[in-house]
Amino acid sequence: MLPLLVQAIDDIAYALAGEGDHEQAMCILREYMTQEHNRISYQNITVMEQEGQIAGILVAYAGDDADRLDQPILDRAGRSTDEKYTLVKETRPGEYYLDTLSVSEPFQGQGIGRALMAAFEQQGKQLGHTRAALIVEEDNGRARQLYERQGYVQDEVILIGGHAYYHMIKPIQAL
Repeated sequence: MLPLLVQAIDDIAYALAGEGDHEQAMCILREYMTQEHNRISYQNITVMEQEGQIAGILVAYAGDDADRLDQPILDRAGRSTDEKYTLVKETRPGEYYLDTLSVSEPFQGQGIGRALMAAFEQQGKQLGHTRAALIVEEDNGRARQLYERQGYVQDEVILIGGHAYYHMIKPIQAL
């Protein structure tokens, strides 16, 4: 799952780890994924399997929980204080936030991304949310088109690690 996470979040992985060394950052992220109550905890990960393999993942949580979920990451001993590792709040209160969506290369183009988006929105509805949100890097036109086809619209631009990301939202009806 870690390679799919890193594939999707790219440089944000180093900000989450608070570490620039690739191997060390991957160890830190792997540890976060096994722990509870943080942004990339297994508790927030949904896995889609096909043919006995991981076809894709999504990481999602309530925007209201973002500060609490980021605190263990910020409190990690040895975390760099360098500005380039600053965590930027990507979500807003009241949103069900899609932190990460990633499809394994052999399964791309088979509808896995759309299925994961549907699962994400269903989760949000079941949890009583009325708005879904995500960010997409400015130059990731393919992903942005997927989100726009699903009904997401840009409401602001967020700068993370010197890169512009579009914050996109979509109304969903709570169940």
